[in-house]
Amino acid sequence: MSTKTEEPGTEHLSPFQAGLLAQVRRRPGTGVYVDHVLIGLTGTLHPCVLAEAWRELTCRHTALRAGIRDHADGSAAYRSDGRPTWRAVDWRATRESVREARLRERLDRERAHGLPLDGTPLSRTLLMRCGEQDWTLAWRFSRMVVDQWSAAVVVAELFETYRALLAGRCPKPATVPRYPDGLTARPVPVRTPRSRAAGGPVPAPGLPAQALPPARRLPPVPDDERPPHHATPFDAVDLDLGASAAALRRMCRTHGMVPAAVLHAAWLMLRPSGAGGRPACEAVLPRRPAGQPGTWDAVGSRETAVTLPAVPDVPRPLLPWLDELSGRLTDAVGSAHGVPGAGTADSAVFAGEAELPRPDLLDLGLKVTSAHYDARPHHALALHLRPGQDLPVRLTYDRTRTSRSTAERLTARLRDLVGVLAAASPRTTVAELGAGA
Repeated sequence: MSTKTEEPGTEHLSPFQAGLLAQVRRRPGTGVYVDHVLIGLTGTLHPCVLAEAWRELTCRHTALRAGIRDHADGSAAYRSDGRPTWRAVDWRATRESVREARLRERLDRERAHGLPLDGTPLSRTLLMRCGEQDWTLAWRFSRMVVDQWSAAVVVAELFETYRALLAGRCPKPATVPRYPDGLTARPVPVRTPRSRAAGGPVPAPGLPAQALPPARRLPPVPDDERPPHHATPFDAVDLDLGASAAALRRMCRTHGMVPAAVLHAAWLMLRPSGAGGRPACEAVLPRRPAGQPGTWDAVGSRETAVTLPAVPDVPRPLLPWLDELSGRLTDAVGSAHGVPGAGTADSAVFAGEAELPRPDLLDLGLKVTSAHYDARPHHALALHLRPGQDLPVRLTYDRTRTSRSTAERLTARLRDLVGVLAAASPRTTVAELGAGA
């Protein structure tokens, strides 16, 4: 991913990280690639123990300490020797409606300002006490140092470490999230790369167990009420494919394809051209080869971008084209070297992103009531293929460049087109489906 330089503690950015940094520079004030994880909790929580668990994770994973220094000459350096921010606030005296609005305002304002590119850690955590037994954990980080798969790993390990510290045990890495192989792995291994097990190898990374110094017992900082006044330009539309999801999975089992390829194909047919000679669409995938130890529970920026081929302008049969897309996606995920990509396309489809876990903490008197991941890519339109048997889809869009009505029309057309693709016969051609319409 990154190559060491002569300066201690500094690395070069990977091509994908450099591409994200270019987009952050190009669109200041929009909060692109500042992602949020919001966890709702109810019950008995020990905030000092949770803070200690987070500190243990920052010792275990360098990405949680990582920052990027943006130099005036256009170069950048990746550093992993900082100390990430953890803050606790007490909002029990604030009305619920004001509390929710103020949290959104704070996150939006911070996202609009962007995380500093001065070498300090691109990760911040805020623990809010919302009631006597209600809590919200807000983790903000840059996609340049932590991808969505890694975020799911961190959430799982945070609560496993919290459990271990409460019990007086040495914290160990938690079980990694299950890879959503139904999206990007073929149901039948009809071509390279080789098929993999559902969870992949689970190594034992992490630092040796160390005695943790006592945490500083600081009370939560009270916060003043103030009305919200800022919002980011991004919004999202969620889509349930409904009956089309079952038909799509049957088609993929029959022909040995991956569902992500069909969804990519449908998106290409709706967004056929790019501006200024740029590619119309790219796939953003987690680069975690099954045969490489440590790939599944590694935390960092391990994504890669794959430029997708344009919709054929000749009467090409549909199934061979879908098979080509399947091959590109599975090759990118399974390659030990990845596929160079810098995120320059006009739109993107994000596949293979792990769902945030909701660990069972009832034995600790605690329950996870919500787990939400909020991503902000730079694209005016980006499609996120989310884990789930019904193939849920989320379309994120920039309100300054795309209206909500346009986004809703696109999602409706996407659902219809996926149904048509799933019902296509082996003799169907791309042209017959009205490519680019």
